[in-house]
Amino acid sequence: MRYTICLSALLSALVGSMSVTALRAEEAVEPGWSYQATLGLERAPAYTGSDVYVSEADVGLNAIYTNRRGTQWMLGTGGVGVRQGLGRGVTVQAGLEYEFGRDNDDDPILSGFEVVEDTVELQIELVKEFGDFYVGSGIQHDIRNRGKGTVGFLGLGYETALTSRLTFEVAGDISFANADHINTEVGISAAASAASGLSAYEASGGYKGVSLEVGLEYALTQSTALFGSLGVERYGANMSDSPLIRDEGRATSSEIELGVAFTF
Repeated sequence: MRYTICLSALLSALVGSMSVTALRAEEAVEPGWSYQATLGLERAPAYTGSDVYVSEADVGLNAIYTNRRGTQWMLGTGGVGVRQGLGRGVTVQAGLEYEFGRDNDDDPILSGFEVVEDTVELQIELVKEFGDFYVGSGIQHDIRNRGKGTVGFLGLGYETALTSRLTFEVAGDISFANADHINTEVGISAAASAASGLSAYEASGGYKGVSLEVGLEYALTQSTALFGSLGVERYGANMSDSPLIRDEGRATSSEIELGVAFTF
């Protein structure tokens, strides 16, 4: 079970990640239940593209049931999902993930902006392995229509064991989004413009950005591991032309996470 890669451009989800750059075909496991708990610390932008960073604890609890056909059913703090190997290194996964809204108190510039509510997103991913390399694609859609819209990803990655205890992984992706998603992230309505002093901004859909992340995992025991990851995302013009990023933030943002994971 992997703990490291939770690419910042993608959604962190069940069992480490449901992102296309983190999900690979699992090794054969015994039928039955397994459990995972993670405790970590994240440092990330206050909002998409912000130059104000906030740190917060991240706690995850996940339960995984594997049936005799190798299908994995997952329930955790991030949502619910199912994963199935299709053979020849191909894995498909689908799930529902709880997506938190934006806290406008994290950055003063957001005072007067519309509230971005919590929502639930449907995610579907397909990944193909080629030895230590893997490629994949995925889509996520806001099924509660609270502004998160639809985002698609194409990703690739590489994972290798550096020692018997230390694993290294690097992953990247390119993402595209519809206008609903981009305007929820960085759009500026007339009311928000008047409150913030920033120019109004409305984007069209299209290219969102490109991301790269590296991660390390060190096994302390068979059931305990330390993990860390560093991710960088560069936004495209649809995002970075917004005054929220152009004037108040950065077109390139980063995210770091450190933690410990337990399996039992």
